[in-house]
Amino acid sequence: TLSLHDALPIYVKQVFVLTHNVYFHKEVTFKKGRHKKGAPSDETFWIVRKHDLVSKLEPHATNPIKTSYELLWSELRRTERSNLTLQNTLRRILENYFKILGEVDPDRICDKFDGKDKFVCKSLFSWVNYGSHFAHDDLFIADGATADIYLKVFKEIFYKLDHGAHYRMMMHEDETAEVAVEEVAVAA
Repeated sequence: TLSLHDALPIYVKQVFVLTHNVYFHKEVTFKKGRHKKGAPSDETFWIVRKHDLVSKLEPHATNPIKTSYELLWSELRRTERSNLTLQNTLRRILENYFKILGEVDPDRICDKFDGKDKFVCKSLFSWVNYGSHFAHDDLFIADGATADIYLKVFKEIFYKLDHGAHYRMMMHEDETAEVAVEEVAVAA
């Protein structure tokens, strides 16, 4: 068989591969045994992020792309996440984990909440569905306070449905985070 290296002329020193497609990225970057050895010295991984109309390159020591599901959670872990894309990120996580994999109806999820929290939960599902299926109007882009409220309820969904361990694993939190949440619930 002919490898890509054999097929290219000698004068090619560098190749840039840019993609939004996780599957294509995984195919292009596949190298047997990579997880044991780490990234070879002749390749680097970068993510291009746009914030306030300015694109920035973020270097990564290893391949940052695992699965599209993991990529969604990595967006939530970012301290500088975009409120513009937050609705779609939350929707896709909730749909993938609870609706598609768990076959849990969103109304059943919100039934786990009482009073104001139940209202916020229903609002969260309305908010993520609206924000992911329509063009964004400046009026409906979440500010930091609104995003924080929905992120709090998003987290509580996992705990109320006994999936706190999954939330902690995906957010890279330790076991002490669960104790803090339980103490808050008991105090309330």
